[in-house]
Amino acid sequence: MKIMNHSVEFGLPSQYLWKFPQGNTPLAPAPFEKEWLVKFYEFCMKTSTPLTIAIVYFSFVHFVNPLIRQRQVKKAALKDKNVKDLTKKEIKRLPAAPFAIAKYKLFKLFVLLHNIFLCWYSVWTFVGMSRSIYQNIQSLKPLTNPSRFQQFFQSVCDLDLGVFSTKSAPLDSLLSFGFWFYVSKFYEVLDTIIILLKGRPSSLLQSYHHAGAMMCMWAGIRYRSPPIWIFVIFNSFIHSLMYFYFTLSCLKIKVPNMFKRALTSMQITQFVVGGSLAVVHAFIWYTDLSTGQITNCIGSSDQALPLIINVAYLTPLTALFAAFYIESYMKRAQK
Repeated sequence: MKIMNHSVEFGLPSQYLWKFPQGNTPLAPAPFEKEWLVKFYEFCMKTSTPLTIAIVYFSFVHFVNPLIRQRQVKKAALKDKNVKDLTKKEIKRLPAAPFAIAKYKLFKLFVLLHNIFLCWYSVWTFVGMSRSIYQNIQSLKPLTNPSRFQQFFQSVCDLDLGVFSTKSAPLDSLLSFGFWFYVSKFYEVLDTIIILLKGRPSSLLQSYHHAGAMMCMWAGIRYRSPPIWIFVIFNSFIHSLMYFYFTLSCLKIKVPNMFKRALTSMQITQFVVGGSLAVVHAFIWYTDLSTGQITNCIGSSDQALPLIINVAYLTPLTALFAAFYIESYMKRAQK
């Protein structure tokens, strides 16, 4: 039985959630006017684009990692000739073996600007997307019951009049903010390149995190799945803090260990809370203001696909972050 709450109600998920995705949902028109941006949008929305980049990135990292470890062992052997037959744990503790480029001031300046840019961009996305949802809720007030719960889910679920709509302010829509946030996942690959150039291998946590984020954001924007707002809002907020911390580190400003520990805790929390909130959307039924019909927030099997991908992605990611937290803070505190 459904629990009524004005024009938004709770109920069992739609049958679409259990059907195999057809993949025939038309691509939403680009929220841009310039032709080159439209072509770029269409190129990025092809299935092959994120899939190819994610596979190449993940494969490259795990091909290069052994080479980085060899450099670390060789560097350690120059200082101590007895260094041989090291265990995996001992290899992990070896000092970095940076490439020559990582020692140049120009490289360090680039890393600083890279972190400043991503910090600024994350803040811009978080503030802009939050404002867009608020403004959209305000615009729906005359059409809906004043319940805040109802207004919010009306805004994120209704594709024609909600925050996904590009009719009134296309550049302030979830489609626009979400698209650029998706594209930023390609740029964030530079985080890994920087780590490798500094002479440290990239962890499975990082490569899985980056590769999976590309696919999750692509699916959410390509099929206009309502829960993708969670990824944009939550992740941009966390990244604002994370890249702020990286910026301070570049400037040699000492950051209390408590802040780093809190940041990791917040990352784990965003996965658990965000993933759970995403699933809640499958139980939300709202009144489509265009048709007057009660509709599930997940309106098609294609819209259900991003939800499934995100939950499947977040489950092992949460475990990897939890393992990192235990290794970095709990075990080290015991030593």
